[in-house]
This record gives sequence, structure tokens and C-alpha cells, in this order.
Amino acid sequence: MKKLIFDLINQTIKIADNKKSLNFLALFSFLESIIIPIPPDILLVPITLAKRYKWFFLGIFTTCFSVLGGILGYIIGLFFWDLLGIKIVDFYNAHHHIDYIKNLFDKYGWVVILIAGVSPIPYKIFTISSGMLGYNFFIFLICSLISRGLRFLSLTFLVNKYGEKSIQIVEKHFLKSTIILSFIVVVIALLIF
Repeated sequence: MKKLIFDLINQTIKIADNKKSLNFLALFSFLESIIIPIPPDILLVPITLAKRYKWFFLGIFTTCFSVLGGILGYIIGLFFWDLLGIKIVDFYNAHHHIDYIKNLFDKYGWVVILIAGVSPIPYKIFTISSGMLGYNFFIFLICSLISRGLRFLSLTFLVNKYGEKSIQIVEKHFLKSTIILSFIVVVIALLIF
């Protein structure tokens, strides 16, 4: 999966400077939080490479649309679990993870959402599960904003600072960077809450 993602990043660099690239990024970020299995990074990285002077805006932009998609995922889990939520979870063959996620929420609460927002764990499973389990919406929203914001802003910052080398850096240190970013998110959240 990791190789596929980085191959897609390299292919999308060619279309990143297109006038409609932000529309694609918004739609992709929104839908990734609900159903699309590929993270918005594949569009965010090349668009940031093409528009490096807008790195901060692009990080915030992607965060907003990702969290809006997460809110819809939460609503699907809360009100439309039987109609849509279960089908999305089944599509990812993740139905067996629902009890596990429930136990994680019971044990760790908001920390689960923070880690899901920055890690390669499918964020959509947690957005839908949060709604299905009736998890506190305000806490869900704050944790989503923090974790997705940190993820996308750190990514656009790296791309702005290191240019095309950033793709190689992230590819080489993907697991380490995800673990470090997850740890930072948890520490920030502990300080805030």
C-alpha cells in the first residue's frame, strides 16, 4: 500500500498546478474520511510542491475538508449505521474491529481519535465508529481538528522546506514519522486537556 501511495504521489505531481487541483483536494480529503481508502496526501504533496508558498493554507484547507468528511462519517455512524455505516465498514472488512474499537474507546477515550487522525490507520473507521458508539461529538471534533491539522500541516511544512526530497524522507521514514507524530499529538492533547 505504501508503495502504491508514493507512486500515486509521483504521478499526480504533473497535474498539481491545475486550476482545479484544490477542488480535487477538497473532494478527496472529504471523501477519504468516509470511504476512499487512499489518504489525501497523494494530492496534498504534489499540490504543495507546485504551490510551496501556500503550504500553510494547503494544510489548513486539507484539515478542514478532512474533518468535515469526518463529521459526515460520525453522522453516518450515529444515524445511518444500519443503512450505510455497516456497508462502509464491511467494504474494508473491518466489522470485526468494531468491538476492538469500542474497547479502545472505553479504555483510552479521545486518545484513540488523536492517534487515528495522524496514523495510517483508516480514519474513516474511527469517524463512523465514533458516531455508532455515540462518542461525545465535541471531543471527537476537537481531537479530529488537532490530529488531522498536525498531520497535514507537518506534511505541507516538510514539503515546503525540503521540496521533492520530502517525498523520499517520508517514504524512507514513514513508520518512524507516524509513531513520532502520534506521540506528539498525544502529548499536546494531554497538555490541552
